[in-house]
Amino acid sequence: MSTIQAVPTAYVHQSWPLVEPFLKDALEWSNGDITLDQLRADLGQGRCALYWARDDAVVGAAAVAFQNNRNKRVAFVLAMGGRLIADQENFAQFAALLKQAGATHIGGAGRPSTVRLWSRFGFKEKSVLFERSI
Repeated sequence: MSTIQAVPTAYVHQSWPLVEPFLKDALEWSNGDITLDQLRADLGQGRCALYWARDDAVVGAAAVAFQNNRNKRVAFVLAMGGRLIADQENFAQFAALLKQAGATHIGGAGRPSTVRLWSRFGFKEKSVLFERSI
């Protein structure tokens, strides 16, 4: 089990070399919706939050945007890589931190393999996203 922690916005740039490889891998599947530089800027300016998993070293990271909807506050995972939610205990820590930040729900978008992985933690497919340029 790792220790999951929120990284304060003031320490995002100092922590960046430790989390960048995990987030970079995750963003390879974003189809250009967000670049690594844009994510770093959003994290550094507090528009989204950074979480990491640590053992002796950083073993995973996630960037989360909070969305206030009519009936819930969703912690929407923008990018996650490494072993941040590798087991039930890590997931419980992550969920508790998101709840402390006011979230009532956790969501994200991902490819089918991500949906299968997250189903181990009780997530259910809500919808399928699709798009085309016009």
